[in-house]
Amino acid sequence: MEGCLAVNANGKSGGLVMMWKESDKVKVQTYSSNHIDSIIKLENDNPIRFTGFYGNAEPNKRQCSWNMLRRVGQSVAEKWIIGGDFNAILDNAENEGGRRKPRVLMEDFREVVDELSMVDLKTDNGWFTWVNNRDGTALVKERLDRFLMSANDVARFPFMETKVIRQSTSDHDAIILDTEGRKLRDRHRDPRLCFKYDVCWAKDVEAKKIIKEAWQKGSKDIMGKIEMVGKKFGGWQYKKLKQMRNQMGTLQVNINNVIDRQGGTYASNKLKALRIKLGKLLDEEEKYWAQRSRIQWLKEGDRNTRFFM
Repeated sequence: MEGCLAVNANGKSGGLVMMWKESDKVKVQTYSSNHIDSIIKLENDNPIRFTGFYGNAEPNKRQCSWNMLRRVGQSVAEKWIIGGDFNAILDNAENEGGRRKPRVLMEDFREVVDELSMVDLKTDNGWFTWVNNRDGTALVKERLDRFLMSANDVARFPFMETKVIRQSTSDHDAIILDTEGRKLRDRHRDPRLCFKYDVCWAKDVEAKKIIKEAWQKGSKDIMGKIEMVGKKFGGWQYKKLKQMRNQMGTLQVNINNVIDRQGGTYASNKLKALRIKLGKLLDEEEKYWAQRSRIQWLKEGDRNTRFFM
């Protein structure tokens, strides 16, 4: 990442971070404990306004958050997207369990959305983004996180996709917006999957078997053997990663089903078990790519004896 702006949390509440890859594509306009406002240039150099937002968690201070958005809106001339944890719901369909939210709080939220000419972007998967993970009548589920977009500009992004990304350890899930998420892409193999053997496969029984068989089938010279291992092992690790991603996708779907289930018995133990499995796979994937990160490779280069190509 070439750029980063962080706003510290207030105790356990709030905290904002904005990170970007290309410094010439992002220009921060204003920021506070509740927002980071920026202008972002897309690939076609058309600017959009993106405001990362955190709504005040205290209901009696919520109006201050809405007024802050109104002030930001006065300077917006671009296509505008607001995204984050609003700590508020638009209607009772976004809440299940616990006390009913005061109608005036929902009306205040709807009022600022209408006043700024924004629309709520529904997620393509998942609904509730926060669960208190309690059982029985104490269970509360809410849709607190969302993206809003200027109503006149939605049609300009026909491939836009928003998703809930279920987390393994937090009761609060993430959301993601991809302006070209539904666009068909060529299915090229991930270029990071070029053959590099490293210690993460050292304890994998299947990896040992593949290497042994490929080494025995290779030509007599050492380079021929390495080439044979590369051919066999490259396909195997691609298949391994694809299998891992499929498992994570299935777990995400199962977590969605548990969280978004309307009424009935809430399977808190099942949810915890699913989150633990997802966490293990995410850790596995993170370690896998960390060992192949471009930064580490450029830093260590040929001096890194854990790799050979």
